[in-house]
Amino acid sequence: MDLQGTLRHQLLQLQQQAEKIDRQQRPGKPQNWFDSTVFSCRSPHLTDYVSEALRNLAHLADARLSPAAKQRLVQRLSEQTAALTQAFRHVDVRKKSTSKSRKVATVVQQLSAGSQQLYQQLSDTQEFERRLQDMISLNGRDNSAEAIQRGLALHARLGRCRKALFDIEQQIQDLERRN
Repeated sequence: MDLQGTLRHQLLQLQQQAEKIDRQQRPGKPQNWFDSTVFSCRSPHLTDYVSEALRNLAHLADARLSPAAKQRLVQRLSEQTAALTQAFRHVDVRKKSTSKSRKVATVVQQLSAGSQQLYQQLSDTQEFERRLQDMISLNGRDNSAEAIQRGLALHARLGRCRKALFDIEQQIQDLERRN
């Protein structure tokens, strides 16, 4: 599966999660989920934002786009996927709706890893995040098709890295609460 296919698959998974979250929302005043510089739509529904990111991904395949336009679109798509990932993380934290298997895995990890190991893991992951950001900024100077593909791959890795950072921080907080 190519990088665009992988990103499309991830966005479709986010869309399924967004549909579940949208169904659970309480009626009331609609809220805008994201900053207007990241998404052009304004909606109380997360699915609308995921759909916009999917449209941008589909537009990336348009052969008529110049390399500069593709680079801008990749950057926007990167910002959108980062914002979506962050929003889903916060929804999960607010609802505290983690699955049983994830809770079990977290407990096992906390029992097997001491506080010092978690802080070291956090430090290592933060360093990896910084290196990825440096690679992304260096890659952004090149407008070739290969650079765009590399950019998509780097942004996907950055998203996974940030998720890992969040998970490590949660483990540290849980461990400190118990002590």
